[in-house]
Amino acid sequence: MTMLRALWVPGPVLLVAACGGQGPSGLPARPPVAVELITSATRELPRKAAVSGVLAAQEELVLGFEVTGRVATLDVDVGDVVAEGTVVAALATREFELAVQRAKAAIVAAEAKLGVRAGADLEQVDVEATPSVREASAVLVEAKANRERVAEMVQEKLQPQSQLETAEATLGVATSRLQKARDEVSTALAEARLARVEALQAEKRLADCVVKAPWPGRVAARHAAIGQVVQAGTPIVTLLRIDPLRLRLRVPDRLASDVAIGQLVEFTVDGAEGVQRTGRIVRAGPAIDRGDRTRLIEAAVENKDGALLPGAFCRAQIVTAPAVPVVVVPRTAVLTFAGVNRVFSVAPADKDGKQKAKGQIVQLGRTIGDDVEITSGLAAGASIVRDAMGLMPEMLVVVGGPAGGKTAEDPKVEGQK
Repeated sequence: MTMLRALWVPGPVLLVAACGGQGPSGLPARPPVAVELITSATRELPRKAAVSGVLAAQEELVLGFEVTGRVATLDVDVGDVVAEGTVVAALATREFELAVQRAKAAIVAAEAKLGVRAGADLEQVDVEATPSVREASAVLVEAKANRERVAEMVQEKLQPQSQLETAEATLGVATSRLQKARDEVSTALAEARLARVEALQAEKRLADCVVKAPWPGRVAARHAAIGQVVQAGTPIVTLLRIDPLRLRLRVPDRLASDVAIGQLVEFTVDGAEGVQRTGRIVRAGPAIDRGDRTRLIEAAVENKDGALLPGAFCRAQIVTAPAVPVVVVPRTAVLTFAGVNRVFSVAPADKDGKQKAKGQIVQLGRTIGDDVEITSGLAAGASIVRDAMGLMPEMLVVVGGPAGGKTAEDPKVEGQK
């Protein structure tokens, strides 16, 4: 019967009997946990803001002809690298060459009509010195002299009045012919100027039959084919300028004020995380986007080897301050539970000589090798437990290791505030 009653005794009582002792709450007393104390250290590290972004071409240009024609050559295709001034495509030129010849012939005809030498400066042409105007001027002078003679003879009654009227009519005709000659010369001058302008336009249209790359780049798309008749402005080739590239970053509004032109950006490209690249901020958006509460930042990234491709997603860190003292502790000193991070210190011994663990909530920053940055909740030089695994607030502890500081030796920053 005694044994049977022992089986029905509650478990904690049996555990007390097994452990040989009992705590103040009726539970078995837990033995103190041996801990080692260290001192939180400081390190000079750059302050960085973690952001994400996308690489974009420095320039994207759709090339096309300024004139309508048939594509005669198109020697580039997707992915080709082209140098500045490279001929990308050309139209058949026969029709445009004939237009140039026709315009030049019109110039020769206009100059011959004016009676000036080929290529003469039309702005220096004296209308009064042209042959037709000189001839009309001479006729006018003769008509004036004849009218004067007839007038004297009529006055002396040597000729009838009708002769004077005839002389005055002849004078009027000569005056009109002189004005007409002047107008014809002015018109011929205008026609000659127009012919020269049309010749320049014809030559330009001939030159526009060739499309050249305005800067070094790579072909992103080809939109036409040899033999195709294209209208003016029809896309022929899309060209990307990929050196330098634009790294477009979206910076949260809480970090936007820390970002400035000229700051260094360190980034890795998805799929090539082991290769770190750098750039410099060259442009910053003037406002916070109302939709996602971010500010657009652009960094210039060198890409001479062409290894970086536009459209790639990047994980970046903006160096907002070159060297700032930060508090660091070993990662083992931080216990995370339910999203709350704690470090533990040891409270002074009570009247019974017992020491208890004391938890402190902290905010974490970057991971630096085996250490982690503490952004708030812990001061430099504080004494904390090196290994917080299994600890809880008010747990009995025994300091079993020497107190001392720890300085992380691995400078690689793996995390970010």
